[in-house]
Amino acid sequence: MMTEDGFRQLVAEIMALGYDAGTAAQYAGYIGDTPIRDQDDNIVVQDDHGKVLARLKLKSFERGAAEE
Repeated sequence: MMTEDGFRQLVAEIMALGYDAGTAAQYAGYIGDTPIRDQDDNIVVQDDHGKVLARLKLKSFERGAAEE
């Protein structure tokens, strides 16, 4: 489960991509602990109905980021 600090960090990273705080928090909630990746290794943000809202290049979810 994502910690509160982890959630805040994810929101900040999404905001750094140009999204407002509300959208960033919503996207972080949709991403959660188990992100969906596309063929280009972007994180796919889907709503509760499976509609794709965004594809994000997030450093916190880059392959190998956990080992750094």
